[in-house]
Amino acid sequence: MRTVLDSSVLVAALVTPNPGSASRIILAAAAAGAVQLVATDALEEEYRRAVDCPQVVRHSAKVNRQAFVSAIVAVADRILASEAKGLVASDPANDMVLAAAIGGRADWVVSLDRHLIDLAEVERVRILRPGDFLVELRTRGG
Repeated sequence: MRTVLDSSVLVAALVTPNPGSASRIILAAAAAGAVQLVATDALEEEYRRAVDCPQVVRHSAKVNRQAFVSAIVAVADRILASEAKGLVASDPANDMVLAAAIGGRADWVVSLDRHLIDLAEVERVRILRPGDFLVELRTRGG
């Protein structure tokens, strides 16, 4: 299951006190090879920026956030993004997520961002919240 994670999923995994959160389970599944992550240079930059936001730092002070990102992108298939622009009219900054998904022939985008979730599907890429993605993963035997 080729999957692009929006930075909101990484942030949620870092700040939640719940070790069984959907975001953490997805990252563990990726580390175990049950989910094939897809990433671009732009997504990695966004991940690194997002985990160093003051609110995230405050809730994850004991975690090496940059090493956390490095571990995630290390298991990802690094691709060149497509030229997707204007797909998320309500938040153009999210175009990079869909560009990665389309360019990387991903099946899924996992996000907590309502601008992406509201789209539901773009060019055969389904966009789901982490909990809904876990249901799909379990249904498919991942």
